[in-house]
Amino acid sequence: MTTDNARTRICSIDIFRYVCAIMVVAIHTSPFSEINKELGYIFTEIIPRIGVPFFFAVTGYFYIQKLEKAQKPFFAYFIRLISTYFLWSLLYYFIAFIRRGNLNLKDFIVNSVYSFIITGSYYHFWFFPALIFAVCFTTFLFKIKCDKVLIPLSIFLYIIGCFGCSYYEIGIQIPILRNLFLSPHFNLIRRVLLMGVPFFVSGYLVYKIKSRNITMNKLLCGEVMAVAIWLVEIYIVRMLKWEVNIIVTFGLYLLVTVTLLILLENPLKNTMLSQISNGCRTLANFTYYSHPFFILCLSVLGNHFLHMNITATPMFFLTVISTFVVGFIIYKLDNRFLNQIVN
Repeated sequence: MTTDNARTRICSIDIFRYVCAIMVVAIHTSPFSEINKELGYIFTEIIPRIGVPFFFAVTGYFYIQKLEKAQKPFFAYFIRLISTYFLWSLLYYFIAFIRRGNLNLKDFIVNSVYSFIITGSYYHFWFFPALIFAVCFTTFLFKIKCDKVLIPLSIFLYIIGCFGCSYYEIGIQIPILRNLFLSPHFNLIRRVLLMGVPFFVSGYLVYKIKSRNITMNKLLCGEVMAVAIWLVEIYIVRMLKWEVNIIVTFGLYLLVTVTLLILLENPLKNTMLSQISNGCRTLANFTYYSHPFFILCLSVLGNHFLHMNITATPMFFLTVISTFVVGFIIYKLDNRFLNQIVN
């Protein structure tokens, strides 16, 4: 989620990042699932799947172009990324400590350190270790002058990821991949190597494509085709029951790439949108970082004080509204410490 504050703001990207943050809330609350199973699937498993990949791609776009220009962004970005991750992790570790009651403090600390470094300090924070790895991996390849392999290598890794998710029933028939897909660690491998790195590097691919000045008409045609390919692919793998999940698909990679290109070609530069995009940047970060906390608070409020269970759809809307209100207040306060936490 963290991007470079020093860059010129691109309003279209900041606004879409907030939309993507709302999509992540949908993944974790399953809106409409209690109304209709298929509708819930669409708004939980299909539409929101562009959210986190877009975060990786837009971060990769701004970070890798600096490496391409022989700048040295690593240490400043790494420190800022770790600082944000650490501060928010403290909140969730405190919640976990309180909720678990009697526990071994030593084991709690060891598990917390492990999750912080490897799996993510909370269920939505797997993004941070994956992003940190992608940044380190990409920077290293540039350092040893092997940056030309980045794009083909990342696409190869993504193809493996697709065979472990959307094309699982085909993938497990491939001897070399079978043990990987059946490994208890595959979910971690998928997030870091087969999803985080490929989508982060897709930002570099966008940077390369953008220099060719493709017309907007072609990009819009590409977007329509990407959406069509993505939806048809999902329909086919579900119909044939090939998938174990549809978290990564071939069509999604194309969709994220073309969407980022279109947003970059339409920065929406004017005074009013610039102000809106500044707010959206804060809201996007705050919504992503804090939404599990609000989901938990709303659940506790409903169960213990109102004596009612808040179902999926109201939980989604209440979480979006709550994060918006608090995030907007933080944006308006313009406090230096709070700004460091959410930007």
